[in-house]
Amino acid sequence: METQSDVRLVRTLTRAARRVTAKVEPVLKSAGLTLDQWLVIDALAAARGSTMTELAAATLVTGPTLTRVTDRLVLTAVAYREVDPADRRRVRVYLSSRGRATHRKVTAKLADLEQTLVADIADPHNLLHTLTHLAD
Repeated sequence: METQSDVRLVRTLTRAARRVTAKVEPVLKSAGLTLDQWLVIDALAAARGSTMTELAAATLVTGPTLTRVTDRLVLTAVAYREVDPADRRRVRVYLSSRGRATHRKVTAKLADLEQTLVADIADPHNLLHTLTHLAD
């Protein structure tokens, strides 16, 4: 059964996510990226290459959107596809050198933004731990 605090938690987390997204999107736009493109770039940087299934799990981007996003990243030479050497039926997506440079540049800008966002939070590490737990 849903309680008032459950609804308040959902409402508060949704509002917080939307506010953070509103601050993140201009940073990404200045780099020529959408939020979904950034999520894929960041996942690829962390994994050093992924299948589309792995990207979908890491980003929570749906299949058709993920295909469009990946196609765009390949078209702009931010990422590239290669046949998986371990399983030739699979294709893996990797960041190109341009993609790695983009990731470094945007990560630095987002780190600055993150510092601003958490400046007034008493224990930002605890908050991050809690949100990570909820997300996983």
